Amino acid sequence: MPVFEHLNLSQLSAVEQEIYRYIVNNLEKIPYMRVRDIANGAHVSSTSVFRFVQKVGYDSYPEFRFYIKAFLEEKNVAESERQLSLEQRIQALNMNIFHPDVEYQIKKMAKAVEKADLVLFMGLGASGAIAQYSARKLASLGYFAISLDELTYPIRSFLKENQKTVLIFFSISGETKELIEVILGIKNQASVEKYCITQNHKSTLAQLCDYSIEYAIKEERKEIYLDLSSQLPAIAILETLIGYLKTE
Repeated sequence: MPVFEHLNLSQLSAVEQEIYRYIVNNLEKIPYMRVRDIANGAHVSSTSVFRFVQKVGYDSYPEFRFYIKAFLEEKNVAESERQLSLEQRIQALNMNIFHPDVEYQIKKMAKAVEKADLVLFMGLGASGAIAQYSARKLASLGYFAISLDELTYPIRSFLKENQKTVLIFFSISGETKELIEVILGIKNQASVEKYCITQNHKSTLAQLCDYSIEYAIKEERKEIYLDLSSQLPAIAILETLIGYLKTE
């Protein structure tokens, strides 16, 4: 979580950037420091510190210092909530987070995989790592399974006439632009069955796929771009799928 959400760093002067860096690097100390202490630490004037405080939206230094203290408390609470023990994480993985028909859905996907000539797993980031793990597992069972995380690759080269292909997408949000573009590019391929494993059953990806298997978990993010949401439900679905597959 950013300290100053609406602060545009590119608009700061060189002096203001020095003050910003010093504050961020010494955040835990700020509630106990005077303006003069920050000025000395950042090698700027006390007036420059006052101007920075006003620029980030505070009328006085005590008000700014109170904000920093409150920010640190909120940050510590958020971090403690993320620090779940192994037992807590396992307990959180219960049937209530899945659709009531999840077992039927997984069995249906297993039958499609058994009939497929090619199984292609796709995902980005952490989901891409799970796609690689999935392909390796299926290949170990004798299936022709590969993973693809370079989503600009011309996927049509994998799709042959009279070939049954199953595509399985992993995406927590279900709104991964690159995966959606892949589906839109092959939507007229009748011999391709498209599955997605996602947290969002109303997502664009879920709507575009032939079938989706959903789960409900709390989204966890650090900053706006770093998704730390648990992948345990997706792994559970995958391992259950593998258990239903026949060994080639």
